[in-house]
Amino acid sequence: MKEGDNLCSIAYKHQVMLRELMRVNNLSDSLIRPEEVLQIPESLPYRSGFSRGDVPRDELMLLARLIHAEARGESFEGQVAVGAVILNRINSPYFPKTIPEVILQKNSRVYQFSPVEDGSINLEPDEKAVSAAEQALAGKDPTGGALFFYNPDISKDTWIQTLPVVTKIGNHVFATST
Repeated sequence: MKEGDNLCSIAYKHQVMLRELMRVNNLSDSLIRPEEVLQIPESLPYRSGFSRGDVPRDELMLLARLIHAEARGESFEGQVAVGAVILNRINSPYFPKTIPEVILQKNSRVYQFSPVEDGSINLEPDEKAVSAAEQALAGKDPTGGALFFYNPDISKDTWIQTLPVVTKIGNHVFATST
């Protein structure tokens, strides 16, 4: 471990799932200490191996529409990162297991993603958003395993701003759970 490392970046670097890294090291949260020695699991791959061929076209397009609605002004990397968060949630035990279920999930009668609430998810995605969805499905994850993202200039949600930040790409902050 070196200064600046966090569990998400370590999991990404070693291509293992974050929850598996936490499990083998008996960690109940994402806090790690300097000089701590971590065991790196070998059994589970970082990503469950989505590929465009494994995902129906309507799910690919739903992912592309969410990317377009959430990140159309962002770089290509930022758009891939938004798509990766959706797929990271599918791999997490705390979220639903399909693209539509993750995107359409509600908590306390509030959608997880504002474009679902405001209808902008119904905008036709551009080619950049479709390509970003394909890259995320192919396993690209510029976030290193993030489960959340938000724009700190727009978000009024104080809870999300308490989560451990993994990285910042463009206007979005990418975070993981505590």
